Amino acid sequence: MKFLKILNLCFLFTSFYYPVSCQQLERYNSFNYNVNEGLLQSTIGNIVVDKNNFCWISFPIGIQKFDGKKFIDIPVQYGLPDNKAVQFYKCSNGNLFISHKIGISKYEIDKNNFTLIYKNAPDENRQVIFIGEDEAALYFFTAHGSIKSIDVGTGKMIKEVKTNLPRNISANNFTPIFSDNIINHKVGINLNYKLYLWDLKKNSLKASSEGDFSDMADYLLHLKSENEILYFSFKINRGLVSYNYKTQKKSMLFLLGKDEQQIGRCNIYPWKNKLLISINNRLFETDTSFTTLKTELVDYQNHAIAGNSNISGGGIKEDNYGNLYIQTVNAGIKKLIGNNYPVKYYGTPKKEENNILGLLADKQQNRILAGAANNGLLIFDTLQNLVRHIKMLPGTVSSFSINCIIKNMVGDYLLSIVGEKRLWVLKNNFSTLLPISVSSTLSDNKKGFHYFGNFLYKLRDSAVFQTQGKFYKTNLVNNTVSEHEVSTAYIMGGLLYNNCIVIHGNDELVFFDASTFVEVKRIPFINTGNVRCITKDKYNNIFIGSNNGIFKITDNGKILAHFTKQNGLPDDCIYAILIDEVDALWCSTNKGLFRMCKNKNIFLLSKEDGLQENEFNTNVATKASDGEMFFGGVNGISSFYPSSINGVKDSVDLLFTQIKINNKDFFIDTAVWKISDINLPYYQNLLSFDFTAMGNNNPDQYVYQYQMEGIDEQWLQNEDLQTVRYFLPPGKYVFKIFASRYFDLKAKPIKQINITIHPPFYKRWWFFVLIAFLFAGLMMYAINRLNKNKYRKKLTGLENEYKIQLERERISRDLHDSLGAYANAVLYNTELLQNEKGEAERAELMNDLKFASKDIITSLRETVWALKKDSYSAEECILRIKNFIQAISKYYVATKFSIEAESIHQTLLHSKALHIVRIVQEAVTNAIKHASAKNVIIKSKQEKTQWIISVIDDGIGFDYEKIKKDVQGNGLNNLKQRAKDAEIKLLITSNENEGTSIILTI
Repeated sequence: MKFLKILNLCFLFTSFYYPVSCQQLERYNSFNYNVNEGLLQSTIGNIVVDKNNFCWISFPIGIQKFDGKKFIDIPVQYGLPDNKAVQFYKCSNGNLFISHKIGISKYEIDKNNFTLIYKNAPDENRQVIFIGEDEAALYFFTAHGSIKSIDVGTGKMIKEVKTNLPRNISANNFTPIFSDNIINHKVGINLNYKLYLWDLKKNSLKASSEGDFSDMADYLLHLKSENEILYFSFKINRGLVSYNYKTQKKSMLFLLGKDEQQIGRCNIYPWKNKLLISINNRLFETDTSFTTLKTELVDYQNHAIAGNSNISGGGIKEDNYGNLYIQTVNAGIKKLIGNNYPVKYYGTPKKEENNILGLLADKQQNRILAGAANNGLLIFDTLQNLVRHIKMLPGTVSSFSINCIIKNMVGDYLLSIVGEKRLWVLKNNFSTLLPISVSSTLSDNKKGFHYFGNFLYKLRDSAVFQTQGKFYKTNLVNNTVSEHEVSTAYIMGGLLYNNCIVIHGNDELVFFDASTFVEVKRIPFINTGNVRCITKDKYNNIFIGSNNGIFKITDNGKILAHFTKQNGLPDDCIYAILIDEVDALWCSTNKGLFRMCKNKNIFLLSKEDGLQENEFNTNVATKASDGEMFFGGVNGISSFYPSSINGVKDSVDLLFTQIKINNKDFFIDTAVWKISDINLPYYQNLLSFDFTAMGNNNPDQYVYQYQMEGIDEQWLQNEDLQTVRYFLPPGKYVFKIFASRYFDLKAKPIKQINITIHPPFYKRWWFFVLIAFLFAGLMMYAINRLNKNKYRKKLTGLENEYKIQLERERISRDLHDSLGAYANAVLYNTELLQNEKGEAERAELMNDLKFASKDIITSLRETVWALKKDSYSAEECILRIKNFIQAISKYYVATKFSIEAESIHQTLLHSKALHIVRIVQEAVTNAIKHASAKNVIIKSKQEKTQWIISVIDDGIGFDYEKIKKDVQGNGLNNLKQRAKDAEIKLLITSNENEGTSIILTI
């Protein structure tokens, strides 16, 4: 008895009690963005969300736009002449205006560029201050103390009113602060610690404060009504100050539930039919009286929304899907997801204390019991509050690890503690923790509970649980326990199935009788990479969770299905499996929890959805009697009702954020999110696409799918929002994208772009038509050519006959010219011979006839010789002429011949050379035969590039014009024809009794 008191005393000293928080916590998924994620700097001016749901952020050194995936720097450009410390304002129609030191710019979202709609006066040394929107007009305050308004649609100026408020342009503190809201056209103003009320519609000052307001902070100014304004004072800790413009009285509004910490920053923001108020780093829901702090909005680990940094004044903005962007003083931006999955979290503030090995959901007693590795027993209520922590066993100074918890008949808890050889009983009221001995036939060094524990089944008065290869049968009435070792293999889980306990080890499924633990059968079952958990559905199908995915089998080991990452699972390592009421499998892994429905669709929950972490523990899962599921992992417990997860609605839109053609930004004057058709030539066919989802969840929580219709046969999954690239041959395509919380093979695209890659000209239809016409033309040409060839051959035959005729005529002319003179000499001497009587004279004439005959033969030889060479020099032609003159002068002794020849440098074709010689011979013969010339002179000279040959005689001459009409003989005609054939210029000059001159120009 004394020993039990000592144990009980030790237990009380080693137990810790955690009181319930003063506010109910409302957990939200939140994301943190700072310079590590790409934020330009930690100091933020203000934020706003545009129509596309992009978050715009102002910094002292620039502007960034955040598309949920990456931060994009916005440089100074046309329409946006300044980007330093700007102020944003988004109007009710979605238009975004930016105030800077130059004036006001409007963001043209369809073109993704800016327009400068208002320019400050030259002497205005401060940018304008946006007041707010009222009746489709955006009001702003200028450095000159005027309130101006512009149309929220067009940006055109509406009116300007001078306020006549006290001002000092040179004073640094001349920066009025306007209330964050407008009520009935009224806006509150804090100027130099004095409060004013201005009517925007009537353009008049309605009221000004009286009294001391030096304690007024600059971080909150909010109209409670059109005559009451709220601010907070540095002199009080627990409330706000309300000032009434009509009564000119202050009143304190103390916030019920606020701690004693001094208010440093404060914001009021309406959200989802709630009224939020931020105080320093915490965010609460309050009422319209601002006197009670209701639930506190925290992250999934129950931490303050802003972490350790205060929320900046005016630093809360709602996006287009009900999520909140929260601007902090020095910790970047927090994004709070408004439409969360209803996942609960159980855990302590320290992650290292929350590695859960055993779990029991005792909701009847409003208790969730969790055994933590080296951190004892954590006991929570169903509101997720830690109500008790038992860290050490009685009489010990070190913490312990629980891997299995069972509730007995009287409501006490039986604890299986790793390494212990006794079972421990915790009283229902937590008063005592006592050990129970375990009966065993094993040797002392083999006794005790191993690391992996698993509850197998419970009857009315008994239960069986397992730690690796040992079964423990427990009497739930008298708390007696027996130990049975069934295997020394590496066992992590087991299942009660048709009065048998099924385990897996050494690549075998082993069945034991559930009552006697006697082995019934063994079935080979390999390629699992070790089995972690085994469960069954209501149809008695067995599901095995392994390091190689999920196996669906029969009791004889037949595999009905095998699911791995190749089938769409997020991870192959399956820690625990629970089955819900609609037969969907909920599986814990190293990458979160996923649900696999009957249609094989996979839905994934991750840390970003409220899970304790993405990594869970083996067989640490249980389902309460009302259907709530609990999964334990390395940082606590996550619980949810499957039906509530299934019922969460999501609205998703997809935006293209960048499209590149051949690695260059292609669209300059149009925003890429407006592109629906792309037409490109064949050499611009390397396309890359970036896109992101906008919806109730964060972009990286969605599963992205894409398909290039015409290339991809089915939907492909885009991992981690990677850039999608295609190299497209000419053709028509449709690029489709889809996003949701699970991969859907039958998805219908949310956005798509029609793409046409035009082929080169030689692959287009008109080119083929042209080729066809060209081919037809070529065929016609070929046929025509063939016919022409036939005709040409026939014509060639005729031409050859004609050439033969011409050649005959030419030879005839040559014979006439060359032999005519000799024949004439023979005739002349023959006549003389007939008339001569003297023998000596007759002998001489006979001798002359002999020589004339030889000259005829020589002339014939010269004609033949001329045809043997391709070309002749001018000197050779003169030589032939000289030979001719020398020969002929023997027969015409009464005629004097002379040749005057210069050196000529020309080369002539044989035909042309022969024509020249023959023309000269004909001219000399005509002078002797027809003109009875006494003197014949032949001259040859060079004039520049021309060769001039002249044949001049002193004969009787002739009338050239007359003889052209009535020509007797072939001499003159032969000269002309030869000159024409040889392309020689021929000039004939003659007068009666004055001789003849024939000039050849070559």
